[in-house]
Amino acid sequence: MDQAQISFDLVGSELGEDIFSEQGILLLKKGTILKEVHILLLQKYRFGTTVSVDLNEKVHKESPTAKPYQTIQAYIKDTFQSFYRSKEINIALLRERFHSLVELSLCDVSILKVLQAEGNTEDRLCQHSINVGILSSIIGKLLGYKKKDCLLLADMGLFHEIGMLGIDKNIYKNTISPPTEEVQKHTEIGHKLLSSIPYINSLIPLAALHHHERINGTGYPGQLKEKDIPYFVQIVSVADCFNTAYMHLKDEDGKISHFAGVYELIEKAQQNELNPAIVIPFVRYIMRQNLLQKVKLSNGEEAQIVFIHENEPYQPLVKVGEEYMDLRRETGVRIESLVDEEHGVRA
Repeated sequence: MDQAQISFDLVGSELGEDIFSEQGILLLKKGTILKEVHILLLQKYRFGTTVSVDLNEKVHKESPTAKPYQTIQAYIKDTFQSFYRSKEINIALLRERFHSLVELSLCDVSILKVLQAEGNTEDRLCQHSINVGILSSIIGKLLGYKKKDCLLLADMGLFHEIGMLGIDKNIYKNTISPPTEEVQKHTEIGHKLLSSIPYINSLIPLAALHHHERINGTGYPGQLKEKDIPYFVQIVSVADCFNTAYMHLKDEDGKISHFAGVYELIEKAQQNELNPAIVIPFVRYIMRQNLLQKVKLSNGEEAQIVFIHENEPYQPLVKVGEEYMDLRRETGVRIESLVDEEHGVRA
């Protein structure tokens, strides 16, 4: 164990001693893996400026989801294409295999890196569908829904874009915004196709139909407002918007930054397009996955994310050199990308 200065640099380290209040109440137990909230507690109650911690670096293990994620892609792609051609699908088998992946993903702290894995351009629809299914289920878990509801959200996300099979396959190369009338038809195509499946939960075809609706009425195909859009569909819409940016679906050169999905969600929430009650908890989750990561800021400086604010998680506290910078107070400064120490900046 080492004696170290109490600061946000200790996040992720193991506490080497019990911490008590002045009244003798145990506040933190030896062996606690320190989080930001623990650092704040130490700063408030700890006498002196140092604390005993284990500064050994964590061992980075391969994600348990990575291999199953890669394995299932070909199966889902073939299943989708066969369903579109023949209008027949073994929905029970598909759900069994996909739900196994979803359950792994819900427990995988490195799942975001898995979802951003590069794939072939022709597989982007399948990969996007899998990602949105997983992300929708994660949001459901963050919002406190039971397992069965999280799995329903996963199904809604998986099938939300299936109508794209009826549109030109080069659609992801189209960066025109807003989408053309032809592109918008994918929502109705998907709804019709999914509605043909016997005993399917009605929210699954509704997610295909309404995932481009916006709570202020600016979406398509029906210009519905918040009260008319099922809440679970609003969750899928958030997952869809994030993953579209996160996977670089609209950028052939891969120049969209790692955090583009975060800022896109925040902007759409501020414009009353996406529900902030869904966006903020999800963005908080995303940013926490990047805690302690080294990043490049839009002002050209390199920094380390050291604290995520509860209500403004997209504007974290970062450390630049030996100084702390609160991005809530730095107008115009954003996180551009992660910094890979061995290979330079990575998007």
